[in-house]
Amino acid sequence: MGRGGERKERHARATKRESTKADLISAQALVALQDDAEQVNDYENFEPELQINHQTDMETQTPVKVTMDTSTQTDMCAADITELEAQADNNSKELTKARQEASQIKFIQESFSKNDKMFYTGSPTFAILMLVFNYVKGKLPTRHSLTHFQQMLIILMKLRLAASHEDLAYRFLVSDSTISRVFNTGIDALYGISKLIAWPEREVLWKTMPMQFRQTFGKRVAVIVDCFEVFCDRPTSLDARTQTLLNYKHHNTIKFLLGVAPSGAISFVSAAWEDRGTDKTITLSSDFFDHLLPGDVIFADRGFDMKDDAGFYGCEAEILAITSGKAQLSALDVEKTREFAHLRIHVERVIGAVRQKYQILSHAVPLEYMITNAEIQAPKIDKIARICCALFNLNAAIVSQ
Repeated sequence: MGRGGERKERHARATKRESTKADLISAQALVALQDDAEQVNDYENFEPELQINHQTDMETQTPVKVTMDTSTQTDMCAADITELEAQADNNSKELTKARQEASQIKFIQESFSKNDKMFYTGSPTFAILMLVFNYVKGKLPTRHSLTHFQQMLIILMKLRLAASHEDLAYRFLVSDSTISRVFNTGIDALYGISKLIAWPEREVLWKTMPMQFRQTFGKRVAVIVDCFEVFCDRPTSLDARTQTLLNYKHHNTIKFLLGVAPSGAISFVSAAWEDRGTDKTITLSSDFFDHLLPGDVIFADRGFDMKDDAGFYGCEAEILAITSGKAQLSALDVEKTREFAHLRIHVERVIGAVRQKYQILSHAVPLEYMITNAEIQAPKIDKIARICCALFNLNAAIVSQ
């Protein structure tokens, strides 16, 4: 074989080696591809197995629920629902009861529909309270925090209980300044009911005259008069302090003249006077005698030395007898004084009842209630006294017929 043949043989062997190498590379790639395919198949087969194993574990952990009967499960749910319904009904009843108790505690119109709360107002019945409210509601301002009825309650509770502004502010959930404004404006609005303090006509006096007066004085008694004091704060002025100081009570006071008809109704209330003024001075300085008619009889205590003044108006003043330097009264004067004192005591009963029912007249009033100026013609204490007496006239008479 020559050189040409050897060269061809080497070339053939090289070509065979390249072909064999390429086949080997292809085989390796095919094997790798088959391995990837097997891994994918293994993963797909593994996921259902995992789910089956997880379900098996869950069934193993909670065997009761898997093996629970359907009828048993329904019975337990119904029992739970019944228990929840009973609890909800009980809660509803408790809520309704709490709301009712809250409405009774609240100072609103609905809670006063029963007469058991008239203690706070001094009114005998709810119907009479509504009469007062219907009269005054149009004169009260509109406030967002208080209704008209609550404003009236604040005024009446202040007069009835002498409650402080702090107390009323706590009860009605407002500020102290709001209570002060409500009371100041409310007194002016309620002052109109002082018309209930009216001097009765003579025919009315005759028809309403109690028998105990008729038996002693016939039908001529027109009024029983007396003065009552109201404590006030100590003035800063020495002159005012001296004028209002009452020695035997050791307190600064002001005084009112009160006239009571034989039936027990209050028929006259004077303006406030400093306590240094005598009963006679207050009577003569007021318009008391302008209401009397000739022939009327006045019952008065021994401090009212005004027989001559009553005679000037054609009236007669029955004054409690005094010894006037005598060792003792005669038997006739003693009997007459006993009868007179038995009838005159009615004015003291009325004064005591007014002061007890409206306790603001039994407590010391602030000095601001006695201020008068160009804008304030009548001091607030005058209005308060007349309002209390007018409200008292709405109650049953204390003198038996």
